[in-house]
Amino acid sequence: MARLISSMSFRAPAAVTLTMKKRHGGRSADDIVASETFRHFRNRLEQSLLGSAAKRHGKHLLMIVVLETSADNRLHYHCIIDRPYYCTFGRFDAVVREEWLKTDFGYRQVDIQDEPDEGWTNYLLKQRQKRSLFDSIDWANCQLIAE
Repeated sequence: MARLISSMSFRAPAAVTLTMKKRHGGRSADDIVASETFRHFRNRLEQSLLGSAAKRHGKHLLMIVVLETSADNRLHYHCIIDRPYYCTFGRFDAVVREEWLKTDFGYRQVDIQDEPDEGWTNYLLKQRQKRSLFDSIDWANCQLIAE
């Protein structure tokens, strides 16, 4: 898996951790809710950063998305998201936080780091807090090829 990530052509990667609320509107967070929430976030993020090209031309941000459960049973995502070359890190940070909080399960605990090193990839792929690495990757929300 580390080879897959290192082979991807990230131009300006950001290390992103997004924490979820445990409950919202009578629903509890689980893997399905998490994936739905992230998909909603990803669509909003791409619309904000890529504009009409996201829908009209099928443009997507390159990203790897891994779901984990913390010690206190709170679901959270660790991601590598490629920031568009024309978007400053400050704007990217603000848009990610804003769009995450607009989702039903988006929790205020968010961490975003610019240009992560190999240590982030190792952290992303750690076995701790995962049932299995393969099952923890949210394949439905990963975008492995730049478009």
